[in-house]
Amino acid sequence: MSTRRPVGKGLTYAGLGLVAVGVVGLAGWGITALVGGGDDAADFGGLVPDTATAAPTAAAAAADDPCSPGEGDQLSGEGVIAALEHRYYLLRSGELVRELMAPDAPLPDAAMIQQGIDTVPLGTTHCLEVTAIGPNTYSAQITEVRPDRRNEFKQRITTTTAEDGRVMIRSIEEVGA
Repeated sequence: MSTRRPVGKGLTYAGLGLVAVGVVGLAGWGITALVGGGDDAADFGGLVPDTATAAPTAAAAAADDPCSPGEGDQLSGEGVIAALEHRYYLLRSGELVRELMAPDAPLPDAAMIQQGIDTVPLGTTHCLEVTAIGPNTYSAQITEVRPDRRNEFKQRITTTTAEDGRVMIRSIEEVGA
């Protein structure tokens, strides 16, 4: 009695087994590359800070980002500057940004602010540092991290207090270009 198997079937099963192992290996490598694994994680040359993440909502992004001062408020100079940056980068609304500015301030209108916002790619994150440098005068350092590059801006911002007690932006000047 002969126990010989046809050679073709054995090679077919062996080939399918190797293909299956290869597919599983490639899938594992792909998942590791996407979520980052060990020392083989992609290096973006410092363009994306360790704290940058994709967030499902603007509120979640502000809450999870340690360099974001949150939504801000109109109770102080620091608060209104934080509110301006939040509305610019996260809410992306020229109208809401302009509402923080004194009505007679020599600053762009809501439509022009919106045009600027529209040039900022979705997914851009920012960090804000605000320092009081005088009465109603602040230094703001904004680090903007776009998907393809990083920009830093320094501004001198003055504020004023409206009759109803809200702190509003009076002027914004670029410092050192």
